[in-house]
Amino acid sequence: MRFSAVCLVSAALASTAFAGEPAADSVELTAILDRMASTSGVEAVFDEHKELGLLERPLASHGVIYFVPPDRFARFTVSPGFSSLIVQGDDVRLRESRDGEQIDLSGNRVARVFVENFVVLWSGDRDRLEQLYAPEFRGDPAAWELRLVPRRAPLADVIAAITLRGDHDAMKEMLVEERDGDRTVTRFGTTRSNRVFAPEELEQIFSAGEPLESSQQER
Repeated sequence: MRFSAVCLVSAALASTAFAGEPAADSVELTAILDRMASTSGVEAVFDEHKELGLLERPLASHGVIYFVPPDRFARFTVSPGFSSLIVQGDDVRLRESRDGEQIDLSGNRVARVFVENFVVLWSGDRDRLEQLYAPEFRGDPAAWELRLVPRRAPLADVIAAITLRGDHDAMKEMLVEERDGDRTVTRFGTTRSNRVFAPEELEQIFSAGEPLESSQQER
């Protein structure tokens, strides 16, 4: 099984027009990443469309992600079927259906790289980000685009580029372009970028492996 990058990335809404020249050392980029690094947590619903070369129509799905600094992340797909990806530090577990068994990916090198890359993006770690990617930033804090080209394998063997679009400290859309020509566009609906999770909510997400009921009611 190839571990797909889109199991680890989710983002939102339609893209905006962006201006400006690429600038990896942009002051605006630093400000955005600083705000992301200061978040207490993230909760965001998403709609995702995956374009596969062998299919005439994109595969559509809907779900929710949770990020709790520094290294807890959960991604649930709730329609058309259920799946979960739970990350707690070095522990990575995948479940491909509600009744399915958990698959331990903690020892999978490719899975670990994808997890690390996602956590780096959401935690605002600029130094590590630039070790992993060649970044090109356009725009300003009100409307920005960040294109990331992986620098080395195994990520570079699978992903051609990741393009993030957003405003201020919120990602609105993520485009993942794979080497084989497949593309995945993920867009956020409701996003809470400074979320404080109650202990019982953390228990449900990371121990029970279930999304919060309130998240499933939002679009």
